[in-house]
Amino acid sequence: MSNPVYKDTANASSRNINVNLNYLWDGSEWIPQSSSTSSEGYILGNANDSIHKFGNNPSVSNSVSISSPETVWDGASKYEFPPDSGTGIQVKSSSNQDAQEVIVQGLDSNFLTQSWTGNLGGTGDVNIPGSWSRVYRAYNNGSVNFSGTVDIHASGSATSYAKIIGANNQTLMSIYTIPSNYSGYIMGYNLSAQNTSSSSEIGFAIQLKTREYGKVLRTRETVSVNTSSSTSNQFTFPIKLEPKTDIVFDVIGANGNNGSVNASFDVALL
Repeated sequence: MSNPVYKDTANASSRNINVNLNYLWDGSEWIPQSSSTSSEGYILGNANDSIHKFGNNPSVSNSVSISSPETVWDGASKYEFPPDSGTGIQVKSSSNQDAQEVIVQGLDSNFLTQSWTGNLGGTGDVNIPGSWSRVYRAYNNGSVNFSGTVDIHASGSATSYAKIIGANNQTLMSIYTIPSNYSGYIMGYNLSAQNTSSSSEIGFAIQLKTREYGKVLRTRETVSVNTSSSTSNQFTFPIKLEPKTDIVFDVIGANGNNGSVNASFDVALL
């Protein structure tokens, strides 16, 4: 069957980009146009799930560099992922007052999503069942603010995989890993910064990095942001990521000390 030809150009500038098939005026006739599978409209219309991640590094050192970055997360250090094969983890608080229910979310040894719900035991370690290849979110599920800093760490080790700082009651970590049963698309991000200690402006260089399973971290974008203005980027053609790909935001430069950096981003899972 041949494509229909329409000679009427009324409404030629009005095209519905929210449906999978539209007609576009090419100067002489209307022709069918199908949407790209990597376009924002297609991805949002077909996503199985959406993830919003947000993080904060509360105190960035002015000694950061490409070779010695600090990740945008509560730990204010370069983030260390759990081993790909998975590991045991524990949770504790820095305050004996904390016995609230906490929820921990991440991936198992097969890089499939898993979640644990349990109560803190103050400063004593509480074992979290299962094997964890990634930990990317935890939050207070109780009715009272945390008094101390809650730390989710490797069993019997000081290596931290997530932190909740006091009354934040939620991890603030610009870190995520695509589960093994999905492909992911980074839809966009927002970066901002503050200098709470003075009115002096601090500028930062921040890198968006991704790492495919078993490979190295690659820089996908380098962005400058300062304490006077924020930066946002919404991708017309979002960045496609394979299953098991890690995402991090690292600060690689700062011309002042102890500034705070925020990063948020959105991922669609297909």
